[in-house]
Amino acid sequence: MSNKPSAKAIARLNATTLFPEIKKEIEKNPSLFAIRGFFFFNVTKKGVPMTEWYLLFQGFDAPAVVSQKKPEIPKAKKDESPIPVAIIQVEDSDLMNFMSGGLTGSRGIVSGKIKIAGAIELAEQLEEIFRKAKGAEKTLAYLDHKRGKSEKAKARL
Repeated sequence: MSNKPSAKAIARLNATTLFPEIKKEIEKNPSLFAIRGFFFFNVTKKGVPMTEWYLLFQGFDAPAVVSQKKPEIPKAKKDESPIPVAIIQVEDSDLMNFMSGGLTGSRGIVSGKIKIAGAIELAEQLEEIFRKAKGAEKTLAYLDHKRGKSEKAKARL
């Protein structure tokens, strides 16, 4: 028996809905995200690794990438430093809270809800990225949608 989570379990994750919504906002307004950095998210559920998401920002050199498939990180040009990398481990429910602005990065780190390795100064920019990508609005719309589904289910009972 495999320890790999099922496709159905991954599909039910908040991250599976929210990251594509963040991607849409980044694609609509690329000039708002003119940073250089690579974010690797390890999304867990009850401490069990469930899925990975990657965000690659290359400044104005290329469009941002938001994907479950690891993108190739470009080599640094002769006169520039390599793209900084931040590795983030977070529970799916805490990720939703973080994207919505309900959990700040510093509170998440201090409480152990968000674990960061690599470029800490890059990771500090995540709150701003999620704010610009309308993370709070996307999360609230997602919660309203979920709530509507559960209310329909209750009405059928």
